Amino acid sequence: MAAERAGTTHTPAVLPPQVTMGLLDYITAHSLDQDYAPVSERTASERDPRQPGTGLAALVILGLFGLLVATAAVQTSRNAVQEADGHDQLATQITARRTQVDSRRQRVTELREEVDTLQTQYLQASTQGRQLSTRLSRLEVRTGAAAVTGPGVRVVVGDNPQATDSLQRVLDKDLQKLANALWASGAEAISINGQRLSNLSAIRHAGSAITVNGRSLEAPYTVLAIGNPDAIPARFADTEHGLEWFNLKAAYGLQFDMTPEESLKVPAARDLDLRHARTLEERP
Repeated sequence: MAAERAGTTHTPAVLPPQVTMGLLDYITAHSLDQDYAPVSERTASERDPRQPGTGLAALVILGLFGLLVATAAVQTSRNAVQEADGHDQLATQITARRTQVDSRRQRVTELREEVDTLQTQYLQASTQGRQLSTRLSRLEVRTGAAAVTGPGVRVVVGDNPQATDSLQRVLDKDLQKLANALWASGAEAISINGQRLSNLSAIRHAGSAITVNGRSLEAPYTVLAIGNPDAIPARFADTEHGLEWFNLKAAYGLQFDMTPEESLKVPAARDLDLRHARTLEERP
């Protein structure tokens, strides 16, 4: 019995993996794969061989997306071209209208000069006409209907160079006070930045600018006053509004410079059409 055991070859037994790996590790490693395999095989066997694959579907989607992008690009380019053409046409129309307006303004100026010439010729033909012409000339100067030249003073006013608030800037009421002081000092004709003052003129603040006769002005403001250049400066200092301007210069640093001139030219006023005023003879 002992000899038989000694001569016989013994093959060791092979243990199952769940024994060598441990039961918990074996379940974790193989349970999901074993459960998934039958499901995968059944799904593959049930697939319709005529159904296109996912790769072909993706290509179709990409193709449609590319077509949409190309269409959008073409439409955007077409719209840009149309907008550019519309802008060019609008700019051309504006230029043409401006040219037309300038031409008509020039024609109005020429007609006014022609009327003035004919009126002067007619009035100079008789003594009574000459007297009337002299009276009209004086009235045109007073009302601002005619451009005038003569000696006077040039006044330049402006904001404080280091202005930080509105008190250090020239306001519409400041220009009003300046004009009133010059009228009181003997000025016969006044203009501000080329705008002739008349009985119908208005000096106002509109937005961020000061307007005279409805036209925006920019600082510094140049005021021309035709009159006696020797008398106006002294009289200006004696007026109430003149003293206020000297106080503005001292307190808020506003620029103020008055210079006598031997010859100044003040343009005629615009838009002097009367809508409500009538002469005494015309009143009912």
